[in-house]
Amino acid sequence: MSRSALCVLVAGLLFGGTAAAQTKAPAPTPKKNEPKKSAPVASAPAKRDYSGRKLFIGGVQLGYNAGIALHASIMFENLAQGLPFALRLGYGHTWSNPGDPLAARRVFIDNNTNGEPQSSGDNWDLRFDLLYPVKIASLQRSKVFGGMRYNDFTAAFAYIGGNETFDVNGNQWGVGGGVETAFALSPIVDMTFSVGADYYFKSGLDGHDSYYYPDGSGENTIANYTYADADDAINQPDFNARVLMGVAYRF
Repeated sequence: MSRSALCVLVAGLLFGGTAAAQTKAPAPTPKKNEPKKSAPVASAPAKRDYSGRKLFIGGVQLGYNAGIALHASIMFENLAQGLPFALRLGYGHTWSNPGDPLAARRVFIDNNTNGEPQSSGDNWDLRFDLLYPVKIASLQRSKVFGGMRYNDFTAAFAYIGGNETFDVNGNQWGVGGGVETAFALSPIVDMTFSVGADYYFKSGLDGHDSYYYPDGSGENTIANYTYADADDAINQPDFNARVLMGVAYRF
């Protein structure tokens, strides 16, 4: 082979190999343990939860409490983390049977029977309760409650045609308890049901400047009448069953 042919062959090998190396790039090597990308999945719509607790719950209830009763309250929940109890303050009014008008007249005034008797009874009660959540059968949002009571009682008597009108007053302390449950009407409004009972301790009764006390004493008492006679004549609260329903608003 001539020298010129050998030079051409060497040049071809050198420049041809370089060009091939430049045109053929190595394929990228996949990284190990690289997570595969997946298509985004649409999340299901969240369910509406009506059972969430709030700090304040105001309620109004109507029902029976030894008479037609209207009751309003405010409850405090979540006062401290992990504290299961709730506190409630309530105030209500009950239109009740005041007692026997003729017996009340004998005990507090005299033995006259003239006039057409009319009467009415009013109870204003203040109550404080502790509430504890419980599950009763399928009722998930139930509570048992109990606490102190204070009642301001007035029995009003009038004798039409007999020219006589007077009131008998009493103030009782008591205790009570019961159970209640709630059903959601909306995220912030509940329908509520409550059953329970209250017991009030005996207290003094006064009317028409006559006073009768549970210990047997009295002031300006009529004839030989005693506290037992006054208590029989006047229907002051003693043991009262309560059945109420209403609505509550969660702030």
